[in-house]
Amino acid sequence: MAATFGMESTKIPTVFIAYHIAIKGFIENKSAVCSKDKILACKTFSDEKIIGSFFSCVYHGQLRFHVIFNEESNLFDDEIIELIHESMDGSGMKHGKIWLRASNHSAMNHLSDRFDLLFDDEQFFYHSTEYIMRRNNFDKKHDYSVLDVKPYEEIYVDKYLELLNDAMSFFIPPHDFVSEKEYYLREFNCFKEQNTFEAFWKDGRLVGLYWNVGTEVDTMGVSSEFQRLGYGSMILTRAIEKIFTQNPDTEHAVLYAVGWNAKAQSFYQKFGMETNGHHKVPYIEEHKS
Repeated sequence: MAATFGMESTKIPTVFIAYHIAIKGFIENKSAVCSKDKILACKTFSDEKIIGSFFSCVYHGQLRFHVIFNEESNLFDDEIIELIHESMDGSGMKHGKIWLRASNHSAMNHLSDRFDLLFDDEQFFYHSTEYIMRRNNFDKKHDYSVLDVKPYEEIYVDKYLELLNDAMSFFIPPHDFVSEKEYYLREFNCFKEQNTFEAFWKDGRLVGLYWNVGTEVDTMGVSSEFQRLGYGSMILTRAIEKIFTQNPDTEHAVLYAVGWNAKAQSFYQKFGMETNGHHKVPYIEEHKS
């Protein structure tokens, strides 16, 4: 639900290509604009491992698609076409902007057969909103009677990573946490030493987790099975409690949300967090070792 995307980066990426996409023969109607930002569809594709993702949303009144694959594949071409049509129907718009990885030639060719694609030289950026919770305004307390709170335990690392794959399906390009187990074993052990990672369980089932970095809720995830049940608010409460306990001099806790995720932003606002700035963030691919 919260994650940073290269906030320190200054490079401009060249790995993605943007196109204007429209139903073939469609004549643009300027009045056909959806005024409400929202996520339309989110799907990951796997062939033994996660190899791609589809994401669509309305952002600033524009229909936006991301079709990103880590490797060439035509197994999901027809499903992608169907998802695009469903997103267009759901938004009431028949045109938008689509980003594809430059190396995904198969997807480009298939899309060009079904839609009008017009190259767009817009560079690929994330729009990120910074939210803060001021210590003086934080009056919530975590209720330990609802969820069991446990520190990081290596025996459950596979469950943690599977939950992150499930909860973070909006990552672009698709981030397969499970395939990077060795990296996260090192990361999680660091969080364990710093006491900044906690997992939440109910009746022996993993509900969610978070980890903090300094005064930031760096990553927080809730299993799709347990979303919209109030558990996200409980986990965020505990994460912020931990920040204020471990950093007694800090005046506020912070987290970041990608701009198109109106659902997450609404959640943070209802939770009582305030907007503290907007960032246009160039995407940089990171290769973990």
